Amino acid sequence: MPTSFTQSTELYINDIDLDVVARNLILLLIGLVVEDDIEAIECMIHVWYSAFLRASDMALLRNRIRPMIEDVCRKIQGKFSNIFLGKTWKLSGHTCRVELTKESWRKILLYLDNVQRLSAEQAHQIRSAITHAPERVDYRDRHLLELTPAHRVCKQQFRDDGLLLPFGASRLDFTIPNP
Repeated sequence: MPTSFTQSTELYINDIDLDVVARNLILLLIGLVVEDDIEAIECMIHVWYSAFLRASDMALLRNRIRPMIEDVCRKIQGKFSNIFLGKTWKLSGHTCRVELTKESWRKILLYLDNVQRLSAEQAHQIRSAITHAPERVDYRDRHLLELTPAHRVCKQQFRDDGLLLPFGASRLDFTIPNP
C-alpha cells in the first residue's frame, strides 16, 4: 500500500450556449484569483444572479479577470478560427484548463469589455419591460399565490430591482449593469 497519494479532481463544464460557458468561466476565475473568500463569494453571487453590480465587482472583472482572457486572445490572434485553443492557468494551488474556439475566446472578452453599453436606467427599463410585462401578469400572480406573504414581498423586490440581497439591505452601491 502506498503511504501517500495525490488526489486529482477533474471537472468538465460543457454547454452549447456560449453565454453559459462564459458565465461559468468568469465565476471559476473569480473563485480562483480572489484571495478573500467573502469578497469572492459576494462577487460571484452578483455576477451570477444580480442585474446590477457594485463598482468593486466591476473593477475586479476589469482588472483581474479581463487581463487573463485578453492575454489568451492576444496569444491566439494568428491561429485558425475553427479549432479548439486551450489555456491552462495555475492559480491558488489549482489548475484550470479551458479549451474554446478563437471566436468564443473573443466573445468572452466582450463580456468583460470596459465599454458600458447601457446606462443603469436603460438596463432597468429593459429588465422591467420583461419582468413586469402586462401579458404575463396572470403567470406572476399564480406564482405569488403559492408563496408565503414574506416570500411574496421578497420575490417582488427581486422582480423590481434584480438584486440578490437580503431584504432591506442597501442597494445604493449596485449601479453598473451586469454585462
